[in-house]
Amino acid sequence: MDNFALDFVPWGLEAAWPTRSWVEPIHGLRQDPPRGIRLGHASDAAMVLTCSFPRRRFDAEVASTGADPVREIAYETTFALINLALHQIRVPGARPDGLVGSLVQFANQQADRYRDWATTHWGLEEAGIIGMAGWQSGFSLAYPDVYVIAHACGVGIDNLRLQPVRDMSGYEVTTDPLELGAMHWELWRSQPTIGYEDLARVLVAR
Repeated sequence: MDNFALDFVPWGLEAAWPTRSWVEPIHGLRQDPPRGIRLGHASDAAMVLTCSFPRRRFDAEVASTGADPVREIAYETTFALINLALHQIRVPGARPDGLVGSLVQFANQQADRYRDWATTHWGLEEAGIIGMAGWQSGFSLAYPDVYVIAHACGVGIDNLRLQPVRDMSGYEVTTDPLELGAMHWELWRSQPTIGYEDLARVLVAR
């Protein structure tokens, strides 16, 4: 994706990542420009994803539904967290009936409670955070012109250092539909192993 194709500046990690960095569009309707951009960072031991949503576009999209934009950013955070946890399951076994629906309900409930989330700081910017299955996810309203969400596993989400990424030449472009959203587990030799019962325990404890 060419830099000039974007009408906003995404945010990524300030430090160089040792193994692989890539960029993926976050699509909405096919005819519309991307809703946002995801920058991925992977090493043998950890993964960090940063997602930037241009505020003007996101707010206009939410306004048509009458919803609260901040609550919807919180839902973007919790829904992605669930997908990351589901992608991570490597233990054999059938998925329990109703689990996905319960997880989506969990995402909605946690988004409704975003004001009660724990907080941390990414540099000087405050971020609300939530966790599941080894992942920590959070969002910040403190960046100019964009909402920023981050997901981390294998490394703490506290004290992330982010910077505007005006030149994405250091990021591999992911355009293959089969690759979009891929977690690139092959780069992560020490990835945590979880099963469906681990997610079910999260639901019981809510």
